[in-house]
Amino acid sequence: MQSYVGRVSTPKERKKTPNDVIMTNPNTAKWIVDYFAPSGKLLDPCKGDGAFCNILKNYGDTDWCEILENKDFLNYTKKVDWIITNPPFSIFDAFLLKSFDIADNVVFFCPLTKVFKGKKLDIKICEYGGIKEIIHMGGGNQHGFPFGFSTGCIYYQRNYKGNIKLTRNY
Repeated sequence: MQSYVGRVSTPKERKKTPNDVIMTNPNTAKWIVDYFAPSGKLLDPCKGDGAFCNILKNYGDTDWCEILENKDFLNYTKKVDWIITNPPFSIFDAFLLKSFDIADNVVFFCPLTKVFKGKKLDIKICEYGGIKEIIHMGGGNQHGFPFGFSTGCIYYQRNYKGNIKLTRNY
């Protein structure tokens, strides 16, 4: 994962944080991708060292972005069926909204509090469709994050209007 500092409009989201560059444990990435079993056109928008991208290749036509390799996700325009990634935390909102523009299914592996931080983001989530599933995966430190906050996957689906499934995988 990488930082997209300075790519969004609000000063608060321009602050670089040490938690922007956290590589996903390959075992965690494999579990997540295998759990969702995506198909079609797939995208890892922040490839980093390739933990998600390497597994996604087993499931479909996979593309990737990595700002450190001059492929900036915020400039990506192709439509995809699935995005699965560990997004940069300092620009979570911008990253999520961009994902909603181009993908029908979005899975973010992140601190769970990122999703429930305010009404404005919740309205955008509802306009897209909704949250189909939340997977609580324990503390971030169990997955290599430098913090113990509750961490897991949030699965958003375009036009989804059903109940939110809660899964626990500690």
